[in-house]
Order: sequence, then C-alpha cells, then structure tokens
Amino acid sequence: MITTVNFQNSARTRALTEALQTPILVVDDVEDNRELLEELLRSEGYEEIILASCGMDALNVLQSRSNVGLVLLDLMMPGMDGYEVCQRISGNKATAHIPIIVITGGAVRRDEALLKSFERGAMDFLPKPVNEVELYGRVKSALLLYLERMHHRQKTQALIESQQRYELAVNGVNDGIWDINLITNTAYFSPQWKKNLGYEDYELPSDLSVWEATIHPEDKATVLAAVREHGEKKTPFYTSEHRLKTKSGEYKWVFSRGRAAWDSDGNVVRMTGSTTDISQRRLLETQLRQAQQMESIGRLAAGIAHDFNNLLAAVLGHASFMQLHLAAESPLQPSLESITKASTRAAELCKQMLAYAGQGSYSVEQVDANVLIADTVSLVRISISKKISLNLNRSFQPAIIKADVAQIRQVLMNLVLNAAEAIGEEAGSITIRTSRLRLTEVDLADTILHPKSEATDYVQIEVIDTGCGMNKETQEKIFEPFFTTKFTGRGLGLSAVLGIVKAHNGLLKISSQVGQGTTFKILLPLVEGADIAPPSETRPTGNGLWRGSGTVLLVDDEASVRESTGNLLSALGFRVLLAENGEQGLNTFTTHVKDIVAVILDLTMPRLSGGEVLEQIRKVCPTLPVLLSSGYNEENTMEQFTGKGLAGFLQKPFSLNDLSAKLQECLNAA
Repeated sequence: MITTVNFQNSARTRALTEALQTPILVVDDVEDNRELLEELLRSEGYEEIILASCGMDALNVLQSRSNVGLVLLDLMMPGMDGYEVCQRISGNKATAHIPIIVITGGAVRRDEALLKSFERGAMDFLPKPVNEVELYGRVKSALLLYLERMHHRQKTQALIESQQRYELAVNGVNDGIWDINLITNTAYFSPQWKKNLGYEDYELPSDLSVWEATIHPEDKATVLAAVREHGEKKTPFYTSEHRLKTKSGEYKWVFSRGRAAWDSDGNVVRMTGSTTDISQRRLLETQLRQAQQMESIGRLAAGIAHDFNNLLAAVLGHASFMQLHLAAESPLQPSLESITKASTRAAELCKQMLAYAGQGSYSVEQVDANVLIADTVSLVRISISKKISLNLNRSFQPAIIKADVAQIRQVLMNLVLNAAEAIGEEAGSITIRTSRLRLTEVDLADTILHPKSEATDYVQIEVIDTGCGMNKETQEKIFEPFFTTKFTGRGLGLSAVLGIVKAHNGLLKISSQVGQGTTFKILLPLVEGADIAPPSETRPTGNGLWRGSGTVLLVDDEASVRESTGNLLSALGFRVLLAENGEQGLNTFTTHVKDIVAVILDLTMPRLSGGEVLEQIRKVCPTLPVLLSSGYNEENTMEQFTGKGLAGFLQKPFSLNDLSAKLQECLNAA
C-alpha cells in the first residue's frame, strides 16, 4: 500500500514539474493586465510566459509555437475580440487541445459572457480583478488537463503508427492473418488471407468452419495434429505446410504458423497467426526434384546405353560379317537377318535411354511436323481399340522443326497409346493437333520442362484424349522412370518423352482433371523458311560394297568390338592393327605410322582416352583420317572435338554398310 502511494506521489510530482515548464500564453490588450498576470505566474514558479496584445498576435504565436499548454484570454479587445479568438483556437485541429481560461470584467455581463465563452470552446472563466489563489488553482488544473491530453494524444499516435507499421509489414509480404476464438467458435480472416484464396473480403463469413472447410482432406489430420501439439505446449509455435482450397476449387500450398493463448486452467482459448502462399516455392521444388531425377537417372541410362551399344556393335558386326560370307541361299541367312533386326530394335531401345538422358539427338533433320504426324497416325491406328476415334487436325501453315524423326515418332506413339489406355474399353476420341505458336509469359507459366534457350516461334503438337484423366498427385509422378498406373506396366514410358523433348530444346505442358481427359502439349522450335531434304538412299550391300586398301588402326577397349570390327575391316580389303587401350594404340601408331591410312578410335578408354590419342596423332600427322566411334550420341560427342580435325563419327552399333560408307567418305576426302 505504501509503495502504491509513493508511486502516485512521484507521478504527481513529475506532472507538476512538467506543468511549470509548459509555456502559457497571456492575451490582453492592456499592458498592465498582461504584466500583472506574468508576475503572478512567475512568482508561482511557471518558467515561460508569452504575451500577446491582440487576438491576431495570439493566433500567430500558436501557429509558431506548438508547445503552448494554456491560453489566458481577455474577452474585450479591439479588432478581434476574445470570443472570436476562442472560436478559432478550438476550431483549429492543430490547437483544439489547448485549454482556454477566459478572464474578463468591467461592463461584461458575467452569465452571458460565461455561456458564450463555453459555446466557443473555453474550459474555464475568471472574473477581474483576479484572485491569486483562484488563479493558481485554475491554471494548475488546466495545465494538468493539457498534459493528460498530450500524453493520450502521443499514445494514440504511437498506436496508429504501430498499426500502420504492422499493416505495411504484413501487406508487404502478402501474408494472410487469422485469429481463431475457441470460446465463441468465431474466426477472423484478414482481407489478404481471403484474397490469397481468390475471395473478396465480404465473400467469407467469420466462422471457424471456414478454416476447416478449406483444408485439403488429406492434410487435415496433419494440421490438427500440429495444432494439438502446440496446444499441449509440446512446441513453442504452431507450424504447418498444407493445402487450402481456393474459390476456383483448386488447392494452393501455404505455410501457416501461429501461437495459442491459454486460460488459467491451461486450456487453449485463442490462436492467432499468419499464412504465406508457398505455391511457387513448392512448384520450384518439384521442378528441381524432377531435374535432379533426370540428371541422376539420365547418367545411369546414358552409361547403360553406351555399354549396351558396345555389345550390340559386336553382335551386329559378327552378323554382318557372316551374312557377307554365306551364300544367299544359306539356311543360316534368315537367322542372321533376325539377329540383325533384333540388334537394330535393341539399338532403338538404347536410343530411347539416351533420349531420357537428354543425349538423344542422333539424326537431326528438318521435317514438317504435319507430315510426320500423319505418318505416325497411320502406324499407330491399328494398335488402338476400334471404339476410339483417332482424329488429326493439321496446321494449314508449314510446321517445320529440326528433329530426329524416330524420336518424335516415338513421343507421339507413346502419348497416343497412353491416351488409348486412359480411355480403356469405352468409346472415346484422341485428337492430334498441330499449330504454330508465338511464345508468351503465359505459355511459360505452367510448363513442366523449360528449354536452355527460348525461341520466339514454336510448333505446338497437342494430344487430347477423352479418357479418365489424372489427379495432381499422378501428374507429379508420370514422368518418373518406371512409374505406371497399370499393374503390368513397366519401362521408361513418359520419362523418355520428357528426355526427347528436352534433347530437342522443347517445352512440355500437361493439363488434366479426373473424369475430363488429358491434354499433352509439346512445343518445338519452329524453323522458318526451311527446305525439307529428300530421304537418303539405301547403301549397297554384298558385291556393291565399296572396298579399300592399306592399314587401318582400330583402338577399342572392348575385345568383342575389336574382333567384330576387325573382321568387317578385313572384309572391306584393309589390313587391320588392333589396340586395346589408348596407350597401346599410340605406341602401335608410332611404330606403323607410314603404313596407316586411317584410324578408328573409341571415345572412352583406359589410360588414354580417344581425345588424348587424337591430340598426339595430330602432332605427327595433321591430315590423317581419324574416325571417332562411340555408344554415346553423335551431336553431344562431336561438340568436344570441334576444330580438332576429326574425319567423321561412327555411331555404335554400326553395320558393314555404315562402316564402308564412312571409310569411303573420309579416305576420298583425304
């Protein structure tokens, strides 16, 4: 009790001290009256007394001095009387808080003057002659009132500024604010919270059910568990990443965090927090995850394809050698033909794996997408149910793209067969549509795959089906290798589609809803004003093969490839030198440099790589024809050897015809 009294006394003392330091304005047209009031106030300890001889001077003082705390005002003055001065002070927002004590006497009727003064904003009235004790009491009370008003005004201003800072901070990051009262079962959602979900402020009621209804059903248990853990004080804050339903019916990812308030019994009575839209962040995370999957599995696929191509090179080489030396009527010829076809199909599988790895641009040529799609439709039509209508809507304008025909055909066949499986045994339709498109920011907004460099104009190929459609979760997984919605499904499937589109510097988009079908959109760079090259002629075989002479050095670390390719070179009339690694190959070259007419180098070998051997060969023989051979694709491989004098590239696996044609080309050029 004593402490409380001491605190109150201390506060009053501080207030009185502050009152003595507050300026007082005395307004009177009679100098003696002004000086008398000044003398009385200074004797009581008031430090600053400002004098004004008329109403206009008083208003000028108040305009220049914002810290005046009291006006002692005479009523009867020439020009502007005290009533008008009083009215102007109280009517001005900048000075309305300053107390006014009217001091007058003489012929003025007291009751009338008192009423008129109060009507115009005065707070007190003193008659002349002034009683000192009464003056001191009224002045002290007025100044304490002024100081109280000022403190309240400062607090109000601080509160307003604090609220403004809070609103600026919240609106600056587009966070939505929520406040849930568990006693009344009501909820407050800020306008930004509603706006983030596509609603106007008036469209959602302040009800707890709104919050519960917007949470995705699959996320509700997790959200409520996070709320419960915080309510039990197991966590310092409530945090959760979940999906909220927007006005359009779609779901948006948000990050929500908040804190609870508890009553004296430890029960949660209130919870307040904010919600941040993290949809873009989640999208970027998904894209990054897909890119990482593409990179890691792509490396694996490229390595497997390379090794498998080496094996196929041996198989195809031996088969070609045997076909060459057996009579045409030999009973072994059909079996060898089957081996050759199987090897070719296996090579196509390797090509698809390299496509997934983003290394699939083997045989790039300019082709009209309209023609390519028409050819593909005729091939795939027999593979789908007769209940499905397969429609083709081609662009009236040329749709020239630079592409590997086999890969783009593979993309189309995969998409059409997937569409047919989505329709199932029901009647339905699949539409393939081509068009030319000038890319905009809107087109880029929801692409699954972004090209390394964007073109201006694209050829858009759409595959539209009326099948069962997909939910968001399935759409996020369909491009993963070996993912399938079919019990017996397996393989690279749509992941190969993704890799092929990536290799062609294209874009990929998908839109689908359960029960409403699916649309795949592939955008490939348009080639303006291009001429379509005629199809290449079939190379001659058997007696029509070109043959050469001289010594060819073959360097490859795969024994089976050395054996099969050596046989083919011998069949073409060459003497063959074999080396199993780069170092041995370089030594053999140095020993037989005068006899060697061409070199065939494997790209990746132990000790010295194909590139390192080439560098040493060029120091001795700058013009000697050197062919590079690899299971990796030509385009990516040859980029490493630009300007280094390679005569050509042999893609593994290669046939006798391929080998003959490449050697003829490079030796004739030499």
